[in-house]
Amino acid sequence: MIYPSKAVKSPNEISKIEKACKLGDEIFAYILKKIKLDITEKEIAREINLFIKKSGSKCSFPTIVAFGKNSANIHNVPTDNKLTKNQIILLDFGVKLEGFCSDMTRTIFSGKPTPKQKRMYETVLSAQQKTIDFITSFANDLFRSGGKKKGRILKAKDVDHTARAYIESEGYPTIPHSLGHGIGRKVHEAFRISPKSKNYLKEGMVFSIEPGIYFPNFGGVRIEDLVVLEKSGLRLLTHSPKNIIEI
Repeated sequence: MIYPSKAVKSPNEISKIEKACKLGDEIFAYILKKIKLDITEKEIAREINLFIKKSGSKCSFPTIVAFGKNSANIHNVPTDNKLTKNQIILLDFGVKLEGFCSDMTRTIFSGKPTPKQKRMYETVLSAQQKTIDFITSFANDLFRSGGKKKGRILKAKDVDHTARAYIESEGYPTIPHSLGHGIGRKVHEAFRISPKSKNYLKEGMVFSIEPGIYFPNFGGVRIEDLVVLEKSGLRLLTHSPKNIIEI
């Protein structure tokens, strides 16, 4: 098993990442008030980037804003595409504050989501929660036994499988990216949570959990949060709401 040297964060480093995540939550609350019909992806991205700049921080990666079918593009570059009714809105952004990064994705809707959009969203949200529950159920026994539970270690690929298998069981295509990644001074740092990962998870690791479903020419849903693995279990560092939001 591979155990990257930068993967485990000190309490001070975790505190700084948490501070960056708090700013990310503030940005999300702010941008919800700016989204309206006929606004473009570029305009929303500009608003996010301006807020980040005024806060004294920097973008931890290029801001992703995607409307409608563009939300199926995992790394969509914002365009002049205008928002219309009943579209998926995908927002993926992060800040770098005091040298440490945040990263969060939220998917919301312009108007009431269609049944297909709603089912996609609920499936992604359930996949994320099942992953969180899986890790949490491991945590107490894991740390009491010095990193092992019944002779097993908490493998990153098993964490990935929890979300991936659930999404596939619901009839959707597999997640076309890793379920998560380490984060710190860089937005992608130290390790990945993926089907081929050889890493295992330990106390003090900070990482993302970001399942997604994507259909070309229709749209995509992704929900991403940052978490830290502690002796008491998994703790969320991002706190923006994940209920279905209609603009």
